[in-house]
Amino acid sequence: MLEDMVPPVRVFPCMIRTVLGNLSTDDQKILRTALADRDAWSHRALGKALSDRGIPLGEKIIRDRRDRPCDDCVCRVD
Repeated sequence: MLEDMVPPVRVFPCMIRTVLGNLSTDDQKILRTALADRDAWSHRALGKALSDRGIPLGEKIIRDRRDRPCDDCVCRVD
């Protein structure tokens, strides 16, 4: 009866994936470009620019995803 029992796969939410899913295709491209361009956009500057536009991605989230992107996630910008 329990032979097929396996632990559930844990899926952790990614805020960047969530935000990208709510943006238009054009805005997705702009955000991906900004995330990839560390020279033009510091973590803080990008977080502030997004926050000013009502997009809830702060400096810490941006830094974490740039330094440690999720496995097999759209937040990978390398």
